[in-house]
Amino acid sequence: MLTVEGLTKRFDSVVAVDDVDLELREGEIHGLIGPNGAGKTTTVNLITGELSPTSGTIEFDGSDLVGLSPSSIARRGIGRSFQVVQYFPDMTVRKHLHLAVRESTRTVRSVLDRGADYSDEIQEVAETARLEDELDTIAKNLPHGQKRFLDIAMVLAMDSKVILFDEPAAGLNESETNEVREILEDLRGDYTILIVEHDIDLVRAISDRITVLHNGAVLTTDTPDNVVENTQVREVYLGE
Repeated sequence: MLTVEGLTKRFDSVVAVDDVDLELREGEIHGLIGPNGAGKTTTVNLITGELSPTSGTIEFDGSDLVGLSPSSIARRGIGRSFQVVQYFPDMTVRKHLHLAVRESTRTVRSVLDRGADYSDEIQEVAETARLEDELDTIAKNLPHGQKRFLDIAMVLAMDSKVILFDEPAAGLNESETNEVREILEDLRGDYTILIVEHDIDLVRAISDRITVLHNGAVLTTDTPDNVVENTQVREVYLGE
């Protein structure tokens, strides 16, 4: 579904991403972990066009993504969430989802037709993201956990084929983290998912495969159980 080969990003003398190979198989949940500064978010930013690679290739459904703008990449079917939740403080949850659904249709008529409400699509996304009772709530009034759910809902509303989740459980309590896990499990098979996350228990529970980055390079890609038992991983990531 998505293939990254030899991906490298240099900032002057600093190599943030170093010759990374990464393959996302259709329908899988793929974890991307590593210590702080390992290059995880930079890798996501390269895939989504927020940054341009120094070298390497990024192919999605056989098409080259290098050099495309973030909006062009999103329109092709790659969506993402962010470490810091991005939202319009004074806009309701419903209006957020209406905007995302309207953008995702990618037709001139739908963009100009401000009367369309997409109520069925919005209701379905809200239920998936556990926000069905908050559709008319102003975003700034949501608790932190539900702001995270709103971020997830916005990506789902765009109906992407591949979704890159950048620390979706950041700042959440145990109950909210469990809800994120349930949401991601509900998405299994319907989307191809890459999840960047520091909560190793969450990543291990939901991922089909995990790639570990260290100093910008791939340390290993393997099943969750094998990754957790890997001696090198335990040394660089778990500090053992």
